[in-house]
Amino acid sequence: MTEGTETVDHVGGSEGRPTGDDGRESNRRSISPLRLVEQGFERYSLVIVFVVLVVVFSAIEPGTFATVENAKTITTTQAIVAILALAAMVPLIAGQFDLSVGFQLGVSQAICAGLVIKSGLPIGVAAIAAIGVTSCIGVINGLLVVKAKINAFIATLGSGTVVLGITLWYTNGQSIFGEMPESFLELGRGNLFGVPLPLIYVIAIAAVLWLLFEYTAWGRSAVATGGNARAALLAGVRTDRVTMVCYVISGVICGFAGVLSVAILGSANPDVGPSFLLPAIAGAFLGATSIRPGRFNAIGTVLAVYVLAVGITGLQQLGAPFFIESIFNGCALLLAVALSGWAARRRGEEPA
Repeated sequence: MTEGTETVDHVGGSEGRPTGDDGRESNRRSISPLRLVEQGFERYSLVIVFVVLVVVFSAIEPGTFATVENAKTITTTQAIVAILALAAMVPLIAGQFDLSVGFQLGVSQAICAGLVIKSGLPIGVAAIAAIGVTSCIGVINGLLVVKAKINAFIATLGSGTVVLGITLWYTNGQSIFGEMPESFLELGRGNLFGVPLPLIYVIAIAAVLWLLFEYTAWGRSAVATGGNARAALLAGVRTDRVTMVCYVISGVICGFAGVLSVAILGSANPDVGPSFLLPAIAGAFLGATSIRPGRFNAIGTVLAVYVLAVGITGLQQLGAPFFIESIFNGCALLLAVALSGWAARRRGEEPA
């Protein structure tokens, strides 16, 4: 990336690795069965943890935890966190931070609810306006990082704080609530074949991002930018443009999350954004420890968010104090950063 910006560690390059079918076959033969088991555990560790947590809490609290309603509640309430985690993940793939995702959620929520309830505009117009605003914030974040060469951590935290101020000004620091079209609320509270619609949105966004970064030339350019920006630039990747696009994609996803939260809640709270930042960032980093260890990835991110949600919900139902969520998320973030860095170094040292 450009000088003066701090990048996030990714998997190392592939120099010295065997290429072609013969090389891959040689690697398969050289890996011991024990190492294959270890690799499988590394790759699917979050799946294993998720299953263990569900089984343990279901056994302890079968009447409250092991119910369909509890599962629907977790998937619905955590959908916004999962979508924001995916938004935060996109710049991380390109080696940059976006600490404004929570603040973008707040302004999108306020604009969507305000235009419908206060101004009486159609919900479609309000949703487009909300997403348009967060897309512009993504452009601004990209310009601050790429053109102004401000450290991404500082740039996005600063822009997010400004966005919070604008949100408080627009709402006068008050919650926005009132009549909402039932058809719009149904999009956030309804089900499709028994599956909550918010979970379907999460799966759809994750699938699109997975395909984008795993199977398209642009996605591979973004991964290369995050892995080694200088090498990617020398290889012909337009790293600045890739970074800009990543911030815009992040802004679009944040805008959608804000609109969806209005559909779920039927209102907007100007203070809601900052509380989503830590869980989203923790989910993105913890997701890099599984599925594609050492790399930020969409499936791992969604898994991580719901692993954290299951753990917190289970502990709360066992009588844990209200502050356990903050402690749990903070510890998860610290552990995730350490593990993702370790996984990246491991992956860079060993054959694929």
